[in-house]
Amino acid sequence: MAMKIHGTALVDAKAELAADVEVGPYAVIEAGVVIGEGTFVGPFCRLAGPTTIGAGNRFESHCAIGGPPQDLKYNGEPTRLEIGDRNTFREFVTFNRGTPGGGGVTTVGSDGLFMAYTHVAHDCHVGSRVIFDNCATLAGHVDVGNDVTVGAFSAVHQFSRIGDYAFLGGFTTATKDCLPFMRTVGARPAKCYGPNTIGLERKGFSEERRDALKKLWRILRSPKLTTTQAVERARAELAGQPDVDAVLAFIDGTQRGVILARE
Repeated sequence: MAMKIHGTALVDAKAELAADVEVGPYAVIEAGVVIGEGTFVGPFCRLAGPTTIGAGNRFESHCAIGGPPQDLKYNGEPTRLEIGDRNTFREFVTFNRGTPGGGGVTTVGSDGLFMAYTHVAHDCHVGSRVIFDNCATLAGHVDVGNDVTVGAFSAVHQFSRIGDYAFLGGFTTATKDCLPFMRTVGARPAKCYGPNTIGLERKGFSEERRDALKKLWRILRSPKLTTTQAVERARAELAGQPDVDAVLAFIDGTQRGVILARE
């Protein structure tokens, strides 16, 4: 398939586009942008570099991709944005490049859906098969695992983490880490409401795996135990089950603390 670039689009000579990329009206693709095969760039999108975009992505209208970080310390240093394959970016989404102090790169996996007005700030690392609902917002330096759903109008504080298979309900304000496999919902203070049972079942988790996470949650939510005590008991009673071990390792690695029901 031949490349299709609308006559009103502006494509810098130093941009690299695969042979079958399609670029819509009034789109702007700047120097340093590399776009893989089968990608569609819709009308009025702006793609800035250095940005590398994989194959089969789709950018609907007015996307702002690869712009400089919104960080007062940034002084024009060479940083970048890296995007995987087969993602869909809906209207008015914004993704920023990294900063030197944060590793210099923002990364996005594959097979994600980023609905209208999603914002992913500098130095974030977003996994694959994620869903960001309308106006979901990540501050800088946020790590998001695989198979995560971030609800509409949710905001995640800088340097926070969202674990694999986590679900954040709409309007959630996450100022600490959100546990993998669990549902975290609410404005300040957000609370965790246990395993995302329906979502995990849809993802193919067996009843045995779901039950193990329910047992873990009953320990973690106990008002008689501190988080440290709960982790110790869970490790003693449930260790060796991969999903449980993953949650406990996630808690062990927290810098900001994790969101639990007792908060």
